[in-house]
Amino acid sequence: MITQKIGMWGNSLGIRLPQAITQQVKLQEGELLNIVIEDNKIILTPAKPKYTLEELLKNASSAMQHDELDWGESVGEEIW
Repeated sequence: MITQKIGMWGNSLGIRLPQAITQQVKLQEGELLNIVIEDNKIILTPAKPKYTLEELLKNASSAMQHDELDWGESVGEEIW
């Protein structure tokens, strides 16, 4: 368990997250967190952005596409 002191950050209260914790959950500066209150506990979880297919493919071009790969004959119970 780690204990942190609450401090003022502008007009809000804030805490610093220790490096050991941010490294463990792979948080980086600028990432978003979801904040939920459950049973009078504050729960922080990394926010996973939801991308649309258009957003994921916005920089894709036909030059980035490749031909179908031939993996050879089936060696088990694969269905081709």
